[in-house]
Amino acid sequence: MNDTDLAFASIEEIGKLFRKRKLSPVEITKLMLARIERLNPNSTLTSPSPLNLLSPKLKSRIGTSRSSRPQGAS
Repeated sequence: MNDTDLAFASIEEIGKLFRKRKLSPVEITKLMLARIERLNPNSTLTSPSPLNLLSPKLKSRIGTSRSSRPQGAS
């Protein structure tokens, strides 16, 4: 399935791809955001940073570096 097919796919089709692990929620999100930016460059929608696309569980495993913590925080 190409990007255009995915953009117009039903939620049922997208769900099947998720279950087969041929597509991830992050991949479809990136695809849709890139499509919006390409087709409507004046959109007020902004793309999330790559860190915001990570799951909360993965974010907690990465943690915060000491240098970015406020002073006095341990």
